[in-house]
Amino acid sequence: MSLPVVSIKSQLLEEIGRRNVILSAPPGAGKSTAIPLWLLANPSFKDKKILMLQPRRVAVRTIAGYLASQLGEQVGQTVGYRVRGENKTGQNTRLEILTEGLLTRKLQQDPELADTAVVIFDEFHERNLHSDFALALCLESQSALREDLRLLLMSATLDELGLERLLPDAAWLQCEGRSFPIDYSYHVPPSQQQWLPFMATVIRQALTQDGGVLAFLPGAGEIRKLAGLLSEQLDSKVQLHCLYGELGKQAQMAAVEPLPVGMKKLVLATNIAETSLTIEDISQVIDCGLEKVARFELNQGVTHLTSQRISQASATQRAGRAGRVGPGRCYRLWGQDQLCRMASQSQPQILLADIAPLMLEAAAWGTELTALPLLDYPTQAQLSQARELLVQLDALDSDGRITRHGKALCQLGCHPRLANMMLHAKQLGSAALALACMLAALLESKDPLKASHTLCISERIDWLLRHRQDPIMQLAVNWMRRLQREFVDKVDSRDAARLLIHAFPDRIAKSRGAGRYLLARGIGIKLDEQDPLCDHDYLLVADLIQTGAGGDIRAGLTARLDWPVLEAEAGHWLTSSVSCDWHDDVGQIRARKLLKLGSIVVRNEVMANPDKAQLEQIWASLIREKGLTWLPLADNAKQLLNRIHLAAKTLGQPELSAWTDAALLDSLADWLIPYLAEVRTLKQLQALDFAALLRNRLDWNMQSWLDKALPTHFVVPSGSRCALEYSEDGQVTLSVRMQEMYGQADTPTIAEGRIIPIIELLSPARRPLQKTRDLAGFWAGTYKDVQKEMKGRYPKHFWPDNPASAQATTRTKKAM
Repeated sequence: MSLPVVSIKSQLLEEIGRRNVILSAPPGAGKSTAIPLWLLANPSFKDKKILMLQPRRVAVRTIAGYLASQLGEQVGQTVGYRVRGENKTGQNTRLEILTEGLLTRKLQQDPELADTAVVIFDEFHERNLHSDFALALCLESQSALREDLRLLLMSATLDELGLERLLPDAAWLQCEGRSFPIDYSYHVPPSQQQWLPFMATVIRQALTQDGGVLAFLPGAGEIRKLAGLLSEQLDSKVQLHCLYGELGKQAQMAAVEPLPVGMKKLVLATNIAETSLTIEDISQVIDCGLEKVARFELNQGVTHLTSQRISQASATQRAGRAGRVGPGRCYRLWGQDQLCRMASQSQPQILLADIAPLMLEAAAWGTELTALPLLDYPTQAQLSQARELLVQLDALDSDGRITRHGKALCQLGCHPRLANMMLHAKQLGSAALALACMLAALLESKDPLKASHTLCISERIDWLLRHRQDPIMQLAVNWMRRLQREFVDKVDSRDAARLLIHAFPDRIAKSRGAGRYLLARGIGIKLDEQDPLCDHDYLLVADLIQTGAGGDIRAGLTARLDWPVLEAEAGHWLTSSVSCDWHDDVGQIRARKLLKLGSIVVRNEVMANPDKAQLEQIWASLIREKGLTWLPLADNAKQLLNRIHLAAKTLGQPELSAWTDAALLDSLADWLIPYLAEVRTLKQLQALDFAALLRNRLDWNMQSWLDKALPTHFVVPSGSRCALEYSEDGQVTLSVRMQEMYGQADTPTIAEGRIIPIIELLSPARRPLQKTRDLAGFWAGTYKDVQKEMKGRYPKHFWPDNPASAQATTRTKKAM
């Protein structure tokens, strides 16, 4: 029976000769196993290579083996593959299957892809970080250097990705696929906590039916637990296989190979089995509906795995595994109504990842990451943090351009942190480089001593030196070879922190007691109090682990760090500053000199007698922290500020509009700080003439204008100079004894007649009698009632019948 994709063969070959192609075809149509061989046989491409990208290593190996067998050859002849640390290609290899990150390396070394005719992006819907980036580089190469380069994007679900924006002239092809019916059933676990035992029950039921079973789980941990639940209850004819990324090559390949006649296969897999991978002998799929996604937490600087619901696209892909070769069944461990509530597509990895490596790759390509033709762009927060790290590692300069050191980091193809450590170690000799390569290999692998009583990374180094054949050690040896050195055994694991500082300067940690440490980046972490590492004041925490929804961060692999090493290797990151505290109980400043590494205070010294410059700095910091209202301003200073604010609001003086609290705080160095060089106590601060200091900010003309427009005092009819009270809300009040206002027929004004003050008339004993802005109306009206009452209470004082024309006085009737 021919593959469904054969129906579009002629159209595909015709279009790919002229332009890029986007192909949408369901699982089992034959995209990955037929099309590469057609392109290989196309006479137009006979002198060029075909590159096919796959997001997963197990799919790379499986597809390469299948395609080579179709040619009657071994892998490494016409068809070969490359994954990290493994190269199965030869001089005659023309069809090369590889993971996306390796294409990025190839493009950086040869932007033209001079030996390549077609690049195939298989299973593009997974939106792998490297596939998005490699596509962007290919589009740039095609636009500027290789018009004849062809790109073929393939997946079962591509129509919602927005590819038409990046490839507007591409041909869109669709293949219906082979239609094998799938029987769906929905089984809801009794509770969130009991879903794994429930899944074991569903699997046992499925195994009573015909056909092998593929069960999808979120991660390796759940696979191991479920395997433990099932292992003792399986029939002898059932072979149990696990399939996840960390698994060795042989175990992965065993999971996909056919079984002997009479045997039944059970495969427990992560989403590694979703696409481009036909697992022999499978006709039943059990889907828990969960996946683990790596998310980079910007605040913590750590990538961690979180479980979440899969997308509708993933659910379709998983179910499709049951119908690859015939009718199948799909058991979904969720309610049928939940499917429509799932996201249509998985979130692009570029929005979830640490993008520092990608930003460095873009800089090496000669552009900003945001200038590349990407389907989605990182957030500004992602970009800012990545740039900050790369500048700290001297990979980018302050303008964001790649440095010579940055180019060297990029060529190593690992995270810039680890590359920086290895290049630094290379300068120190072969022994240091060997240690750095072992550290890098450990940090890119799973902990080989998970059951150890300590997280000490030196213990792992010593273990690797005794187990030279371990895959982690082989990875370290490969790093050494890439750096053109032969591996040496004379490695001192106690130097681990000295090297790790150059990868993780922000993860230097200082003890806070009881196994708690503070990282230089400002977050707290926890170690087991029984770990011997807790005896050390300083540590270098190379790995961070987030546990639980509460955000508790635990240390992973860690190295002890001595102060002399910290000072020698990270001294250029130490900063000195002055910290001050105002002590209300004694009314004075107490200052300390701090030596800090990021958020860590490594030295804290009391400053008994700060010098003039330090004291000025202390006051500036303290006043900005507490605000202008904290200053002990006398009433005349407050009145001046109120007059200035009123003048700015009412009289429209632009020069006075900048007298806000924020502006005064910003200009402390101009009007206040120079006068605080000898001030240390509250009493000394209170002694300052703040009104004079503030008034000096105005030039002589503005002072004169202000005193005329908004005077501090008003001469009343009695000849007395009575104070005008200016409130914060802009009210102006003149408080004066009533007898001193006799003869004032109308209410006086200020500010060129624009402001009418409130006249607060007082009794002879200076108690309020009346407030008014209409003095003439008061004399003619309410005064009569006040006169009647006051004559009885103050008979010795003058209470005329016509106060508007009477003589103002400050005396009693007898003294007049």
